[in-house]
Amino acid sequence: MKLKKKAAESIGAFLGSDSEFEGRLTFQGTIRIDGAYKGSIAVDGTLIVGPSGRVKAEVSASNMIISGEVTGNMTAETNIEVHASGKVYGNLIAPTVTIHEGAVFQGHCHSGERRNPQPGRLPMLHPVGENPSPELQKETESQVIKSA
Repeated sequence: MKLKKKAAESIGAFLGSDSEFEGRLTFQGTIRIDGAYKGSIAVDGTLIVGPSGRVKAEVSASNMIISGEVTGNMTAETNIEVHASGKVYGNLIAPTVTIHEGAVFQGHCHSGERRNPQPGRLPMLHPVGENPSPELQKETESQVIKSA
């Protein structure tokens, strides 16, 4: 795939497999995580989670390539690709979502419409591991994405 080759050639930041980091990460370009990361991630570019990567975060990026484990909601401007070795425990929002055979995905997925995310127009998804309050559920019932 063209995106993978381009991303691999221009990685601007790398968190190695023996590394652990917690906090808020903002970055432009391409970042690869092969270690453990916890917090929030905002990338104006591509996020790559390698096979040994373990991420617990709310993530937004232009593109995401997941070969490791991610727990948290992910929003991409263009696409999210989960490879066979990938494990995703959270909600996905992107115009294009590809989940390869053998990958693990537990969550909700909203894909198909290419647009710039706007807070008032995104589907309402409850945080991973939590159920929405009865008030929120009634208020946003028509906007909540439900799995089949």
